Amino acid sequence: MRHVIVIGVGGVGAFALRELARRGVSVLGLEAFHVGHDRGSSHGGTRVFRHAYFEHADYVPLLRRSTDVFRALSASSGRSLLEVCGTLLIGKDTCPVVAAASAAAQQHRVPVEMLSATEIVRRYPQFAIPTDHHALFEPGGGFVRPEASIRAAVDDALSHGAEMREGVRVEGIQERANEVVVRTSDGDLHAERVLVTAGAWTSRLLPDLARVLRVTRQVQGWIQPEDAALGSPAKLPTWFVVRTDAPPVYGIPVDPAIDGPPRVKVALHGRTEPMDPDAPRRPVDDADRAELMDAVNAWMPGLKGELVDAKTCIYTSTPDEHFVVDHAPGYQRVAVVAGLSGHGFKMTPALGGAAADLVLDGKSELPIAFLGADRFGS
Repeated sequence: MRHVIVIGVGGVGAFALRELARRGVSVLGLEAFHVGHDRGSSHGGTRVFRHAYFEHADYVPLLRRSTDVFRALSASSGRSLLEVCGTLLIGKDTCPVVAAASAAAQQHRVPVEMLSATEIVRRYPQFAIPTDHHALFEPGGGFVRPEASIRAAVDDALSHGAEMREGVRVEGIQERANEVVVRTSDGDLHAERVLVTAGAWTSRLLPDLARVLRVTRQVQGWIQPEDAALGSPAKLPTWFVVRTDAPPVYGIPVDPAIDGPPRVKVALHGRTEPMDPDAPRRPVDDADRAELMDAVNAWMPGLKGELVDAKTCIYTSTPDEHFVVDHAPGYQRVAVVAGLSGHGFKMTPALGGAAADLVLDGKSELPIAFLGADRFGS
């Protein structure tokens, strides 16, 4: 019988697998698809990385731990996982999101700079910014590469003794007095402890969380600028614009030496269309493309780019858009990390470490108390 089974080896699952293996634990990872697949949330080539965190100041220590792990894993794997090109958070001068990011930066001594609309455009002529807007610029922000990070974490876990099975669907979890039985498409497996990091499929395995986990369809696109240099990390930071009348729009430059053709990744944060993760994906249509390009053209007309590719992805969100990192409701031997709400990949190394703490010790020294499942009631 294995000590731990990790169900779902996306971002958090991969880093939990790595952490457990490095602690000498007998651990098996189960993935319904393949490592680095595009069916869930941990894909898309790049994800924004930042430390001045408006969502909650207690995320900052998790981000710093993740930064250290990404850098260490980059060095040991020979893969470029983290790109530091700066991050712009743009909103009205009265924007509470920018103010909260500034407060978190001050509390945790994250180096940042406030820029006026004029200064934003002077530095980055790709943008058109109204005069009543400003930005928080974090020079230590940038982006992380999700597929490469997952592959590197899994490879590291395997080198430290972990096992991995791909193409195995978990059909149920049954807790007994001294073990957990995991029912799979390949038969029953037994473990002392189980960690569920199954993303959009979490509610299938832990029905008590179904009422607080909402799965939605998102659209991400890639724009090819007329001037390729304007979309490179040397000329463009990652950026996030808080709009007053529509969902935020954000973008990520592409390094052609690593990430493919010169492009800028763009997306709207927090579209609300529900979806079933097992149903056929509704393809990106003309309305999706128009909504995305209208936002980009309004804020970044200097790119003068064409939308050359677009794909769907998934958010699994909680009502307050904070994660769930806790023991699974109704279980003693099962832990869960879920509901990353579209902003969690940058923290997957720390969340994997916290999850390993929970399954082995029942608690973690990392600041995860505000992420408990009990905040939603019994």
